[in-house]
Amino acid sequence: MAKSENIRINSSEISNPFLMVYINDYVKKFRDYNSDEFHIVINGLNNFIPKGDQLFDELLRELKQHNFTIENEGNQERINEITVTCKNTTKDTTYNFKYQVKNLPAIVELSSKTDITVVGVIITKIIAEIIGKLKTLYKAIVLDLDDTLWMGTLSEDGIEKIRENMNSEKGAPFIEFMKFIKTLGKELGLFLALCSRNNTNLIESTINELDETIFPLKNQIDYIIANNNDKSDNIKIISEQLSILPNSIIFIDDNQIVRDEVKTKLPTVFVPEWTNHIDLVTTLSVSCAFERNELSLNSQNRRKQFRIIQAERIQNSLPKLSIKTITDEGHCESIKLFSKSNQFKFSRNDNDFGNDACSLYFEIIRENGDNLGICSAITYSHTMEIFHIHNWALSCRYFEMGLEEYILLFINNLAKPKKLLIDYDETEYNQKVGELLTKYSEAFKYNRENNQIEVVLTDESINKINQNTNLRNL
Repeated sequence: MAKSENIRINSSEISNPFLMVYINDYVKKFRDYNSDEFHIVINGLNNFIPKGDQLFDELLRELKQHNFTIENEGNQERINEITVTCKNTTKDTTYNFKYQVKNLPAIVELSSKTDITVVGVIITKIIAEIIGKLKTLYKAIVLDLDDTLWMGTLSEDGIEKIRENMNSEKGAPFIEFMKFIKTLGKELGLFLALCSRNNTNLIESTINELDETIFPLKNQIDYIIANNNDKSDNIKIISEQLSILPNSIIFIDDNQIVRDEVKTKLPTVFVPEWTNHIDLVTTLSVSCAFERNELSLNSQNRRKQFRIIQAERIQNSLPKLSIKTITDEGHCESIKLFSKSNQFKFSRNDNDFGNDACSLYFEIIRENGDNLGICSAITYSHTMEIFHIHNWALSCRYFEMGLEEYILLFINNLAKPKKLLIDYDETEYNQKVGELLTKYSEAFKYNRENNQIEVVLTDESINKINQNTNLRNL
């Protein structure tokens, strides 16, 4: 992306296209899920803030407009660690953390390419660390092939010309970009999918024939779709196949017409503008879409677990797996899942529980002993008469394999003989909950006045639910 290039503008006061991407496709995306107001005190950067820098002032103003108020204090002459105090003024909670200034040369390089000052880049990353604790916004990258991942048009040029192009000097930027994408997939667990105007069999045979040195994404693609349909329609199919929402997707295509089509029909998909791969990587880096608070084995294994579950489903639409129930002291794992779940989460109460609340989380175990990770969590409290579920969430990796039914029966057995109530906030993001409520409508009585569902399972409904799960307690 050239610095002077005119791209889609959602906030007319932002003069810098890179800052625009950060605000529109990261900060504003977070606000689709969370409206809390934050007051953030940063101790250590004050002496390094440039005086009269218009772009830096724009950054602070835009963050404040989106409920992130920044206060800088302290007069250190050198920094390698920054103390940050983050107060959620909406929920009246505060926590402190240390931000390490990591890889300063990379920050300086990003500053030089975007015109955002070094201090400005650091602040974007501090905000990203706060957001990352609450929500993982992007879970998949959908990629075009022709002139995006390889140089040339496969249907016109053929595999030998593609191979020749990629082995030339002009192919180097394509290869380096694929290495970047491969690392994101392996280290962060991002899904990688191809969406191309080609023939699926031709694509698969071509990738099989190309050496990994010129196509580093070989054996790294989680899903391929190739046809002449609008790419917005294909992205919807990809999101369904990966069990994620379209707004969790970054779509990369060299064709401006295609980019505009996707932006128009799927405005929640992040579609970066770019003219070459260097600008594209810069845009992705400054967006903070890939910032993470931790290097997680669970995240790294996400794609492996997805493929295993897909294989299990092919063998049996309701696979026979075991579920392990674990007491969640301090609600740590449950809060993580509540915060990050998009499609199956009963309420918006991610972490505001009473002292008497308890949490459980559940792991899926294969017959060979493989642990496929945390699949669900519930937080509840109870009195002599009422069993109250404050929240219940499922990981998107495990939809429609009988897990919803298993947990529902588990909760019902846990609550007996008390009245079972579940807090429920109906939103556009918990459509999978809506599907469950519709599927077993006779078992759920929704009280819209207090946003609660009473669960009443009869012998008939229990038999019906049992028929739709083969999961069993470990």
